[in-house]
Amino acid sequence: MYNEAADNNDQPNNDFQCHHIFPDNARCGSPRMRDEQFCYYHHDSRRAVVRPHDRIRRRSTFSLFTPTDHDAIQESLGELLIRIAANDIDPRRAGLLLYCLQISSANLRTKQRAQQTQTPAGEAPVESPRNP
Repeated sequence: MYNEAADNNDQPNNDFQCHHIFPDNARCGSPRMRDEQFCYYHHDSRRAVVRPHDRIRRRSTFSLFTPTDHDAIQESLGELLIRIAANDIDPRRAGLLLYCLQISSANLRTKQRAQQTQTPAGEAPVESPRNP
């Protein structure tokens, strides 16, 4: 017996592919759910966001201290910690802010070391006493 489907290897097997069609006439490439026509994302039983106002609140603005000294950085870290624990901030945004505070802390440390090694203007460097 000749099997025409086995001979046509150019066409992918779409038996397990989601049946959703995008506006540009392309088909969703995700596998469909068992005994359903659509994937999880396109299935009609997928629930919408329970409380959409919570999503907006997570994007709310707030102010942090300008990271000019270690106390300001600690205050900002505390504020971020509270917002992360309360799930009031998007994790990606929190990560970016924490990274910026880390850079600020490193820059502040470098600046303080540089200031400690420089001698004040108008003063002669202190020499160690010589033993005759």
